[in-house]
Amino acid sequence: MKRKFGLSLILGSVGVLAMGCASVGGDMKQVPTLIVTTPVVQLAPGGQIVMYGTGYTPKQEVSIIFADPGGGMSGLSSAVTPAPIPNKEGAWAAAWNYAPYLKMLKPGTGMISIVDANFKTLAHAPVVFVAPPKPKPVATKPEAGKPGAKPPAR
Repeated sequence: MKRKFGLSLILGSVGVLAMGCASVGGDMKQVPTLIVTTPVVQLAPGGQIVMYGTGYTPKQEVSIIFADPGGGMSGLSSAVTPAPIPNKEGAWAAAWNYAPYLKMLKPGTGMISIVDANFKTLAHAPVVFVAPPKPKPVATKPEAGKPGAKPPAR
């Protein structure tokens, strides 16, 4: 008898805990996130930044705002493909080809932000821009008659 009571008490406790956990998880709202899969990029033609977001309301209107390392702001929603429209699971993905922005971008840390229709920031992530490597000097052959030139072979 004691054994049945103890087993019933344990099973009942586990059931109450499971129901409590299920109700807490079901009431939690997912927080919008922004992930930049290419957080360090080189300032070179053809470069792109790939990003995605989760936790958004399906078909929610979101915009992408970029603050460059110098503090300048740009709207990127029309410059990314595809458009950042959350699917039925609240996720979206896009890529930004930053080549048209190369003349105004400088090395440093910029910030990509996702904002709602009222420009309230929902999520943001940094992006580091690095200068391209300097080209190596090309060695040339000295010309005849110049200092350091070798005499022609006979």
